[in-house]
Amino acid sequence: MWLLAPVAALVLLAACPPPATALEAGDAAPALAAKDVRGRALAVPASGRVLLLSFASPADGEAVGEITRAIRVEHPELEIVSFIDLSGFPGFARGVVTREIEQRHEQAVRKTRAAFDEAGKRAPEDLDARIHIVPDFDARSCARYGAGDGGQRPVIVVVGANGRVETILAPARALSDVKAAVERALNAHPPR
Repeated sequence: MWLLAPVAALVLLAACPPPATALEAGDAAPALAAKDVRGRALAVPASGRVLLLSFASPADGEAVGEITRAIRVEHPELEIVSFIDLSGFPGFARGVVTREIEQRHEQAVRKTRAAFDEAGKRAPEDLDARIHIVPDFDARSCARYGAGDGGQRPVIVVVGANGRVETILAPARALSDVKAAVERALNAHPPR
């Protein structure tokens, strides 16, 4: 009986993602090998390309989606990867939660096409393939970028083509701040 509490504590510690060290501009971007909700393999950072990474919970995912959608319309060439922290859901709900994220992906494609139309621009033909929503069931990807439960969500990170963190916006709230960060990174690392 006296072993039960220490064993339970060890199980809880093993289940939690390791604490992230404070990430700063100029640091090497933590490497992530993830799959989006469509099963497409993604590498972060992406060699030679500027990335915009967003880290959100299901509650603030739509708000950060509006920001990334506006950025995508301005810069369709920019690779954007959205991580959703789903660690609060029990394992037995993973299938249901995954289907919900798949529906969010479909909504994101429709809303992004509408945003291009509204801006008088033509959406890329491969728009569906450019939208990446990554279900982060164990919150490890979010933790690697400092997007934890400590009120630091949503977080947007701009990673330069050199694989270094350019800007961290935590919590990310203003579209103008994200636009300025993306512009700086694209100017520093023009597409080849």
